[in-house]
Amino acid sequence: MDAPPTRSARRETAPIPSGTGTAEPSSDAVLIRRTLGEIGPVADKVTSYFYALVFIGHPELRSLFPVAMDVQRDRLLKALLTAAEHIDNPDVLVPYLRALGAGHRKYGTMPGHYPAVGEALVGALARYAEATWGPEAEAAWVRAYTAISQIMIDAAAEDAAPAWWHAEVVSHDLRTPDIAVLTVRPDQPYAFLAGQYTSLETPWWPRVWRHYSFASAPRADGLLSFHVKAIPAGWVSNALVRHARPGDVLRLGPPSGSMVVDHTTDNGMLCLGGGTGIAPIKALIEDVAEHGERRPVEVFFGARSDSDLYDKDTLLGLQRSHPWLSVRPVVGDGLAGQLPQAVGPHGPWSSYDAFVSGPPAMIRSGVDELKRIGIPDERIRHDAVEELAGVAG
Repeated sequence: MDAPPTRSARRETAPIPSGTGTAEPSSDAVLIRRTLGEIGPVADKVTSYFYALVFIGHPELRSLFPVAMDVQRDRLLKALLTAAEHIDNPDVLVPYLRALGAGHRKYGTMPGHYPAVGEALVGALARYAEATWGPEAEAAWVRAYTAISQIMIDAAAEDAAPAWWHAEVVSHDLRTPDIAVLTVRPDQPYAFLAGQYTSLETPWWPRVWRHYSFASAPRADGLLSFHVKAIPAGWVSNALVRHARPGDVLRLGPPSGSMVVDHTTDNGMLCLGGGTGIAPIKALIEDVAEHGERRPVEVFFGARSDSDLYDKDTLLGLQRSHPWLSVRPVVGDGLAGQLPQAVGPHGPWSSYDAFVSGPPAMIRSGVDELKRIGIPDERIRHDAVEELAGVAG
């Protein structure tokens, strides 16, 4: 793909640097991070200007986005800036971009759309990064965007799976006034791993997608289940909890996420699930059971009140069936702090693999607490917080 046209750099390409990101940053990375530092305080203005450039310069792209841009508008730019920030770390960057490129197929994204986005990105940065912008910074961003977009294009071209699946709702179980368990039947085989998540689109809000974790391991009947909590002003979550009924048809994007069980080891598993974040934890438990393993699995299930422990009976039933499984409910208003802190006294945990799922604040505090009590960072697994920031929207 051609690089976006700019004043001082045209068609310049560069591969993603090799290495793990622990060495001295490349000159391009230094320039990119300076730009990111400058635009941070005015990110809202950068976002608005970016989309104005996209839609004014290329009005044909407007149909790829929701009618109302309130929630969606910063996601594309945020993804591009996240990728640029990790330009020196291919171990993080390449899997992230490949998943992003494959996932964007559901929006109808084509290779020819990338130059328009690149032009708008460079234009928005030039407008708001006045102190750090210049020919060298511009060239660095062009090289970075060219490499980023090519990885995404290649991933989309190599993906033989459907861009999306239609899925009929076959059951809708309202567990609390705000939490529903939905089961759907995809129109084609849908392969995924326990612990992963997908994106859902409802017929009530076209082109608005939200991420939800699979609430079970793959099933022989091909059905998929999701736990959804309606939140104030949450378009998709409210539609799924309050309006979806059997017979309604949703759209599913491809599966994503790496919070999966490593079946090559017999390490114990420490699982923290907050709110509807218990869904992928339940899938992991089923996955271990189906593999016939006897590794210890310790689950801490947190909610603000006992009534919000909507899946407690299911989890306690699994505990009765599997002697290697222990389930500990944790109730408290300060879920982000109380759930992780409840783990420490039951250790030691240094030999365990840890899995954390829930609201972004709980994931952040959970990871910090797990590292504090001795679990190495490389043995702590969770979904990308930036992907989950809008999970319940």
